[in-house]
Amino acid sequence: MTFATASDATRMGWVPDGSGRLFVATMSGKVLVVKNGVVQPTPFISESFNHYDQEGLLGMAFDPNFASNRYVYFFAAMPGFTLQIFRYTDVGGVGVNRTVIVGGLPAGVLDYDGGGLTFGPDGMLYFGVGSLQGIRSADVLTNAAGKIHRVRPDGTVPTDNPFHDGAGPNVDSIWARGFHNLYGLVFQPGTGRLWANVSGPGANQIFSISAGAHGGWPDYENNQPAGYLAPVYSYLPGVNDEATFTATGAVRQNGVATYTLVGGYYNSSWYRKGTRVSIFDVANPSFNGEFYIKGHPSSQSFTVDQPEPDAVSGGGYLKRWPEGEFTMGGMFYKGTRFPQSYSGNYLFTDFRGMLHRMQFAADGSVAREHIIMNYETGGGFVDVNEGPDGALYVLSHHGGVHRVTPVPGTQALSVSPLNLAVPEDGAQTVTVSLAMPPLVDVWVKVALQGGEGDLILVEGGSLRFTRENWSVPQFVTVRAPHDADATVEHASLTFTPTQDIPVVTVQARTVDDDLPQGPGDGGVAGDAGVDAGTQVDAGTQVDAGTRADAGTQVDAGTRADAGTGVDAGTQVDAGTRADAGTQADAGSTHDGGTVAGPDEDESGGCSAGASALPGVLAWWLLAGVVWRPRRARR
Repeated sequence: MTFATASDATRMGWVPDGSGRLFVATMSGKVLVVKNGVVQPTPFISESFNHYDQEGLLGMAFDPNFASNRYVYFFAAMPGFTLQIFRYTDVGGVGVNRTVIVGGLPAGVLDYDGGGLTFGPDGMLYFGVGSLQGIRSADVLTNAAGKIHRVRPDGTVPTDNPFHDGAGPNVDSIWARGFHNLYGLVFQPGTGRLWANVSGPGANQIFSISAGAHGGWPDYENNQPAGYLAPVYSYLPGVNDEATFTATGAVRQNGVATYTLVGGYYNSSWYRKGTRVSIFDVANPSFNGEFYIKGHPSSQSFTVDQPEPDAVSGGGYLKRWPEGEFTMGGMFYKGTRFPQSYSGNYLFTDFRGMLHRMQFAADGSVAREHIIMNYETGGGFVDVNEGPDGALYVLSHHGGVHRVTPVPGTQALSVSPLNLAVPEDGAQTVTVSLAMPPLVDVWVKVALQGGEGDLILVEGGSLRFTRENWSVPQFVTVRAPHDADATVEHASLTFTPTQDIPVVTVQARTVDDDLPQGPGDGGVAGDAGVDAGTQVDAGTQVDAGTRADAGTQVDAGTRADAGTGVDAGTQVDAGTRADAGTQADAGSTHDGGTVAGPDEDESGGCSAGASALPGVLAWWLLAGVVWRPRRARR
């Protein structure tokens, strides 16, 4: 299912008050309000920008205490080539009281402005400024370019920032440096690590960042030596990626195959752990197939799981299919509507029209990275969010929001989120729906255990789902009254259906306003991993024969994945589909944000044009990119 928005969209976000409103920010300065798939006549705000000069709204974030203060923050490229962060207060559905938080930052003449904006678990506001086309700017602490910054919600700078020197020459708000163009910023649940999507001329890189880190730009891009932060994942912009093996470069022992590349342009840094590759023309055909890279014994070799007899062979080459042009917005999936294997996954968009999915091994490293939705070449995907109904919503810059849901296998509760942080004197909402129409009505009893009176169930103790309203999100609201102590209370919400459907438990805790602010690294220890429940068999072989037509292109360059598809040949992960046939609000007290209509097969009118592109996009896309195979030279 697809519904239309503006033709210059940049960001989207669900308002965290249970209203079911979706905000869509645009380059031209309006923030559209979408309810039930319909753009409302009155925008939330209307700034004035000339997006042909690369001005406009680039980032958006809701205050963690939105339920109490109603603040919404925006990152914008302003007239006169400056960057600014400002906030509005939501009063009656309209933004008022415009307040500048950070101003006076220089902007790029055309692009590379960045735009990432998010709140950390420490309550601080983080934002990413692009390189602004500066040659050495990202490596210098005396300017803002090519950096991630950290400020308080009022714009003042914490003194525990890693490069804070008070009256010295440094820009005190700098938290990490050495990045080309920072468009997507999001914190990983459970680790306190900030994930950043960085587009550059030679590579798109995904970083997991801590305070003081250096991403290497401009000296290094995807080849960072010791002392610099290497990406957890990367891919080349706009080309097929091929490399050849040595004459004896395929060795298999104890179910693990090691491939050695011919020395030259590419080394193993271009094929990071979790990368999906196709291997062709090795002399022993048992080495050929599609695999996920498991590890790197050396800078010129990599391993994959391959449960075949021990053998030695060589020759042939690997191919890595195009993965996009510019990495854009990202998110970690927290809901239950998709299979358990999606829990904790990192999902991110590429402007060419791809939605990527990254799964993790138990040690937090990338186990598998692959494309689960492909609308190239005109998709223009800039952001992805989880909706109140647990579905995925993908925003196109060209004017559409795609709703993606899994094809259900068995009946289940779709509950989101599974972890609830309730600010003191505020409230948070959990949304509940069913995975498929029930044969008979399903009642769900909701009970709260624990909390010592500091967490109270105020709405949604009993829910009823029928064949008419099964997909309409219903709401359970938990409130945390103000108290005088600084104790963090914990409770659990148990969702128990009347039918033979698994029980779901949501963990809740208070966020006490008497607690001091946390340290510079988000206040949470941890590495790039996720909870052990997200473990994936790192590098397990892809099912043989799931690649369509031996690598030939299908439907204007798209490649079918595992035989499933959406919209006449575009790529979608096996088991997902656009529009699960959700229905409009059937009398729920909140607007769930779903739209009416049966299963549809729509492209959403996404144009392949490249006009009015976001300021984060580089000039080479405007000039046109030639997609052609690129082999490593011997």
